[in-house]
Amino acid sequence: MIKLCSLYSGSSGNSVFIATERTRILIDAGLSGKKIIEALSSIGENPAELSAILVSHEHSDHIKGVGVLSRKFDIPIYANEGTWEEMEKKIGPVSTQNKMYFNTDREFELGDMSINPFSIPHDASEPVGFNFYINNKKITNATDLGSISKELLAHFEKSDVILLE
Repeated sequence: MIKLCSLYSGSSGNSVFIATERTRILIDAGLSGKKIIEALSSIGENPAELSAILVSHEHSDHIKGVGVLSRKFDIPIYANEGTWEEMEKKIGPVSTQNKMYFNTDREFELGDMSINPFSIPHDASEPVGFNFYINNKKITNATDLGSISKELLAHFEKSDVILLE
């Protein structure tokens, strides 16, 4: 089972939910914690059961609720170094054990998902999209794309589902 739901999309805020039986991930939390909690509840999900929040980049329409959700539900936040440097002062205090780092273009595991963060063209510190590999399926999520290149298209190839904004 794979569950994928765009909770919010656009300049007012972005957030996507992706889950398997064992792993529940929020990609970005660009609205208030309250609105994200309401959106998760509307699709039958409990925010306290989130395994992680992945952050694509540090703009407020992607991080507004990140710190609140992490503090309220003790959720790890995953971002690359460039995003952490720009985001940390904007999201408020986060416990040290919930500050998780990934390397762009280096695959990592979260529960039963393999995740490959890849560079995207956007005016942020180190913006990324994500490829998720789950049960022999590939799901791609990328937001705020300014342009498409051959390198970017390579990350979309053989995707079973692509969510772009």
